[in-house]
Amino acid sequence: MTPTVMVVDESRITFLAVKNALEKDGFNVIWAKNEQEAFTFLRREKIDLVFVDVFEGEESLNLIRRIREEFPDTKVAVLSAYVDKDLIINSVKAGAVDYILKPFRLDYLLERVKKIISSTPRVTVSLRKNIEDLEITLKFEDIVRKEIKRSNRTGSRFCVMYVKFEDIMRDYETIKKFFRETDYVLPISASEYLFVLTLTGKHGIEAVTRRMKEKLSERFSYTYVCYPDDGKTYEEIILTLKDRMAKPRGNES
Repeated sequence: MTPTVMVVDESRITFLAVKNALEKDGFNVIWAKNEQEAFTFLRREKIDLVFVDVFEGEESLNLIRRIREEFPDTKVAVLSAYVDKDLIINSVKAGAVDYILKPFRLDYLLERVKKIISSTPRVTVSLRKNIEDLEITLKFEDIVRKEIKRSNRTGSRFCVMYVKFEDIMRDYETIKKFFRETDYVLPISASEYLFVLTLTGKHGIEAVTRRMKEKLSERFSYTYVCYPDDGKTYEEIILTLKDRMAKPRGNES
């Protein structure tokens, strides 16, 4: 059966962007301009995933709650341009399984939707349990800038590592075991992590990667950058990391 995705957004531009990303891969994408239209569609046909913007704050959160209560088999995700700590946390509490920022890459949205629709209800529970981790994620820039200052002051090094698992959710506690107490473990989506390894260089990344390859059965891809070799400012580090994220290494290699 063709999966159906509904976009609840007053902006037709957002709807067309989602439609462009998903329809070519066989998804049926429909548009509801408001809550009333959304529930008309929900009562009339089976909808696998609903995208909700949260620009209306509590009203949008109530919409997420109501959909989850009345249509428990329908998943809800946030698609918004708002990067607000409280909104992200409260969206997950309300029942959202993902929080995707606008603007988005079409291929990224397609990948996220496929994984959301194919996932089990356990994912929502897991995300709720990791609310604190989502909050930490928003502090990534502050962490990196702090480490740059410390490195400049002490002559030490640090690295940022990106890991993407094939499974939509990898147990957070298991991941933390591969790192030291001084390292930062930051979930950035249901299947992706950023790690900031303090007071270490390339050898620290290699040691962590080796342990993960030995202990984890599932496949994952990864890449990393180290300060100051791969960038001397936050902006340079992020640009290099994003470039390398396009061609990550695999744990089978």
